[in-house]
Amino acid sequence: MYATINPYNNSLVQSFSLDSLPDVELSYTAFRYWRALSFAERNAQLQRVADLLNKQKEQFAALITLEMGKPIRESVYEIEKTITAFDYYLAQAEAILQPEMVESNASKSYIRYDPMGVLFSIMPWNFPFWQVFRFAVPALVSGNVTILKHAPNVPQCARAIENLFHESGIQDGVFKNYFLSNEDAARLIADKRIVGLSFTGSDATGSKLAEMAGRHIKKCVMELGGNDAFIVLADADVAAALEGAVKSRSINSGQACNGAKRFILVPEVANEFTEKLIAAVQSLTVGNPLEAKTQIGPLARPDLAAKVNKQVAQSIADGAQAHWGAELPQAVGNFVRPVVLTDVKPGVLSFHEELFGPVWSVVAAKDEYDAVALANQSDFGLAASVWTADLTKAEQLAAELEVGNVFINDVVKSDVRLPFGGVKRSGFGRELSAYGLKEFVNIKTVYLR
Repeated sequence: MYATINPYNNSLVQSFSLDSLPDVELSYTAFRYWRALSFAERNAQLQRVADLLNKQKEQFAALITLEMGKPIRESVYEIEKTITAFDYYLAQAEAILQPEMVESNASKSYIRYDPMGVLFSIMPWNFPFWQVFRFAVPALVSGNVTILKHAPNVPQCARAIENLFHESGIQDGVFKNYFLSNEDAARLIADKRIVGLSFTGSDATGSKLAEMAGRHIKKCVMELGGNDAFIVLADADVAAALEGAVKSRSINSGQACNGAKRFILVPEVANEFTEKLIAAVQSLTVGNPLEAKTQIGPLARPDLAAKVNKQVAQSIADGAQAHWGAELPQAVGNFVRPVVLTDVKPGVLSFHEELFGPVWSVVAAKDEYDAVALANQSDFGLAASVWTADLTKAEQLAAELEVGNVFINDVVKSDVRLPFGGVKRSGFGRELSAYGLKEFVNIKTVYLR
């Protein structure tokens, strides 16, 4: 069911009927028009979308918080970050996609980058604007068009995004949103006019979608979950690392794939860092996400909160020790009480599974090499952060970490100028930067003799 259900009180705001199977011919017709435009012409139209997004920033931020529950200041930041995708690609895409001359035996040979066609994106609820646009802007600026299936619990965000394109006067079919069943999404992937698939979400769903895409020989990018390591070494600035640990795990109320989840500490800093982390988590304000003081809001859906609570209970049964944060507000929303789990080690559930909520899992390491080994002892490989004063050592450890992103003395975050994606069960392909721009273009060799 596509519906807006307020996560703070679980009240039904509005429900939506499913759409019929998308009109792919409409999108394909729009592609033939859109690809023929110059970069300047496409940029001018997309700039109008960015301008409208910025103009209605506060309205869209409130809609994000209403539908998925993140604290309002974070929703405002999400819209601001979304605009950076327009800023970067409208300025850089034409240069990145210029034909590249290559010396060969030919009298002339070069590589050109052509749009592929109609792309299908299936996007998550946790960053309902940023995730859509970080795929859509590079896809559109390169000459593709796209069909969106957004998460069923953020339907108004999905419609608002589509309306931006209508209000900007962009031809119908360049960007279309549909409320689709899973069965119709599978039919769409099988349609010969769909040339690529981008998915952000869980590894379980990603595995099924990648299988479908492979069956129909469709290019795809999979940005999946993570169980990111946050490694604190003996010479780290503990105060800075502590601030990063709280920020990385509490953003989106713990519902971020690139948020740190396993806090791996060497003996020299373990006691101090753990004590201060517990105190910091206990001081976090849990409550109404529309209030500026709130740091931890409700999770997006009741089933998500129930899953995290079950995972925490199992981790405790496996031997972890729980240090609870603030009491939950007197509300019927999807709250999970913040908690620091200590004595987490291989065999404890939270060491192995991604917990999508405000849960800090503290892992003891023997030394820095053991810390890297523990970090790599995961089915996921999205990102890791390393905290140390020795930058040379940090870069050496970065080479050993089996992840797609390593941040040194900072929290992991996506930046439109840098590629973002993972390895292992965290997925494949890259979003953002020049690498993300080239994921959905035909890299074509032209050879003249």
